[in-house]
Amino acid sequence: MTCKFYSFMKAVRGNWRNAIYIQCGQFGVHCSCDGFFMAADQDGKPILLSSKTLHSLTGELIDPEECSAILNRRSFESAFSLFIKWNSSDSAICPLCQLCLESNL
Repeated sequence: MTCKFYSFMKAVRGNWRNAIYIQCGQFGVHCSCDGFFMAADQDGKPILLSSKTLHSLTGELIDPEECSAILNRRSFESAFSLFIKWNSSDSAICPLCQLCLESNL
């Protein structure tokens, strides 16, 4: 996790406020989340970190309004539809949860 967290923090230049916050709100067997922070790696690939994990790792109270932008889940899915198709395996599970760093450990 440390290496992947480093990748996220490098992409946001050391400040989570430089990330885009994605509102998810999907609750189910495989995923229940408040939202995700997204940045892009050096190749433009999205890096996602859940707000719960970010809070756990930093101890900071996370306010999505302080981020550079806020997207809803539907907008993210529309903009990254092909990326989601190529990088997720189960259409019944929230794609944000599947793409999240914690899922890729």
